[in-house]
Amino acid sequence: MTRTNTPTLTFIAAVLAGVTLALGTAAARQQASVTLDKDDLGGVVSGAKGPEAGVWVIAETTELPTKLVKIAVTDDRGRYVIPDMPPVKYSVWVRGYGLVDSPKVQASPGTTLNLNAVIAPNAHAAAQYYPAGYWLSMLRVPPASDFPGTGPAGNGISPNMKNQADWVRTVKSGTCMACHQLGNKATREIPAELGAFSSTAQAWDRRLQSGQAGLNMIPALSQLGRERALQLFADWTDRIKAGEVPPVPPRPQGIERNVVITMWDWADPKAYLHDVVSTDRRNPSVNANGLLYGALELSADYLPVLDPKGHEAGRVPLTVRDPNTSPANPKIAAPSPYWGEETIWTSKNNVHNPMLDEKGRVWITSAIRPGDNPAFCKEGSEHPSAKLFPIQRSGRQLAVYDPKTRKLTHIDTCFGTHHLMFAEDANHTLWTSGGGQVVGWLNRKMFDETGDEQKSQGWTALILDANGNGKRDAYVEPNEPLDPAKDKRFGCAF
Repeated sequence: MTRTNTPTLTFIAAVLAGVTLALGTAAARQQASVTLDKDDLGGVVSGAKGPEAGVWVIAETTELPTKLVKIAVTDDRGRYVIPDMPPVKYSVWVRGYGLVDSPKVQASPGTTLNLNAVIAPNAHAAAQYYPAGYWLSMLRVPPASDFPGTGPAGNGISPNMKNQADWVRTVKSGTCMACHQLGNKATREIPAELGAFSSTAQAWDRRLQSGQAGLNMIPALSQLGRERALQLFADWTDRIKAGEVPPVPPRPQGIERNVVITMWDWADPKAYLHDVVSTDRRNPSVNANGLLYGALELSADYLPVLDPKGHEAGRVPLTVRDPNTSPANPKIAAPSPYWGEETIWTSKNNVHNPMLDEKGRVWITSAIRPGDNPAFCKEGSEHPSAKLFPIQRSGRQLAVYDPKTRKLTHIDTCFGTHHLMFAEDANHTLWTSGGGQVVGWLNRKMFDETGDEQKSQGWTALILDANGNGKRDAYVEPNEPLDPAKDKRFGCAF
């Protein structure tokens, strides 16, 4: 029998094809070259089929005072430029939908760095990089026909859930997603450290009691209908564990590819960054290129501070006026799979919303004392607002930090505070939300001039002009029927 040399010819053809592809890729990279400044990093990202468009190039360094990450997106020809990089060494890699992270390579600014993308070996590996929202989209929401809910003895959905939109809103913005990135790896899987359970629903029941927010999560679950919600989340987790993956997201298109993201690591592992402020909303030129101030809410009693030019992180220590002020979240319902029984959220101040004024001072909502209000807030006080609507208790109050003097000033308020907003008026009035049944404000001009926290503040109940005469009259309470001759009070001021 005569043997043919077909395998040899096939091998030669494959080698030639490989050479052609390599030459083609090199030519494409030369054509698609980028122009760089000395503080830029750029090049071309290629895959097996040529340039990779709409993928991220990530550059990370720990050689600065705080960890820095810069991310750029490739264009149609696979080109990227990461601009304005401090002169240190970076670990650089490629990430994108349909890929897995490429090996990290070391690079410095001012150099051309061409990178090779790595195709994901399967759909499950590719899906690990999809946004959390795509994984959450796999949650099977109760059908519209199941609403309104009929309670534990019926379909397991709370009767307060009047329609499907109520249920979805509660998950997305009313409870769960107000704090958690539902669909990330930590939420779409059950950690082994949680323990062994007879069902995934029981595992979910236990995980929702875990750690610092456990006492809040269980009541939130009841808003949906506890047993039904546990079953739905368990089904979601079980299907993911079995290998189900979400739909493939599109890569960044158009103007999205012009975005460069810069991130700093500027708090600590046991705290979470709830909010940040950089300027006065009324005049965005205030504090140009200056420090950024964050808020850690329940987790810690300091303002994290970032210098985005020097890449340095710092802290402004927070204090309370009354040392008997208790931590805002002192207990845990069940141990955390990550932190055990350690109480990692220790804040008394519970700072929620920082705001800069025209002088660059940082105003914050902050608890400075226990909840019982001073006498000037209550029945019998001569304070004009207390005469109209006395207040017995409040949650957060106010504080202001002056970067020039490095002084923190407490301001006791009768009303609770949540969000802040400066008015564009002569008094620089600081309006607050979170007052429960009232809306409160601080005449900031008066406070700056006198330091009198009592005279500088005011509050009011929200009164609906129900009789339509354009004046505030005697009113009926929120739980009372309308009276054509009177106004009506709102029971809650958001």
